Amino acid sequence: MKDWCSPRMAWIGAGVSFIALCSVTFAVAIPALRSSASDARTHRIEVSFEQPPRWMGPEDLAPLQDAVAREVGTDPYDRAGLERARVMLEASGWFESVQQVRRTGHGGISVTGEFAQPTAIVADRDGDHLIDSEGRLMPRSYGHGTAPAITRITGVTLPRPSRAGEVWQGADLVAGLEMAKLVALQRWRAQIASVDVSQYRDHQTLALTTVGGCRLNWGRAPGAEAAAEVPASQKLRYISMLQTQYGRIDAAGPASIDLSVDYVGSH
Repeated sequence: MKDWCSPRMAWIGAGVSFIALCSVTFAVAIPALRSSASDARTHRIEVSFEQPPRWMGPEDLAPLQDAVAREVGTDPYDRAGLERARVMLEASGWFESVQQVRRTGHGGISVTGEFAQPTAIVADRDGDHLIDSEGRLMPRSYGHGTAPAITRITGVTLPRPSRAGEVWQGADLVAGLEMAKLVALQRWRAQIASVDVSQYRDHQTLALTTVGGCRLNWGRAPGAEAAAEVPASQKLRYISMLQTQYGRIDAAGPASIDLSVDYVGSH
């Protein structure tokens, strides 16, 4: 009996020891796992944008990074969160399009997309508001006189969109935006204070105002000239001649210049 019981008792003792060891292991491991899970929940997700434009600083990118982190969440297998983030970015007003939002190998998020290009500032009673090349409102506004050196459009008829990413409506704004794009290509662009579209609704005409207070009556929008009106190329040549001759486009003296006729008139 003694010889039979000894091996049996040895196995029972080993089993008890194994159970005790497992209990200790789980007692130590479970809090560690809980702590790790807690750390994962509180760990900041690093979000990077591929080739962000130079004009966007950290103060512009940080809110976008936080918004992406909220949408994607902490579950590494959640693909729905990536799609939510992509849709959110496309509706933000900062992008022309977003091709991909993906997780990186180090737990971060990488965004590939084409950023919108700020093209003009549109003024209304509440301030100056940035729009892109398609007339979409961007999520950036300024107090009057505090905007960067981007061509300003004044005198628009319709109110600005209710949210970023929407197109600012109005034929006058469309014409002013085309004028702003043309001005941006000229070497004298820094001398233009604004594109005035206040006469567009009644007369379909535009004007440029210089930083010196001179008004250049441009006429109709580029490419939409009336039959008796000189083309945009001729108007640009005359302005360039003023720049070459006087060093400034408004240095000839007159308070206003009519560029729309073949014989340039001033008064």
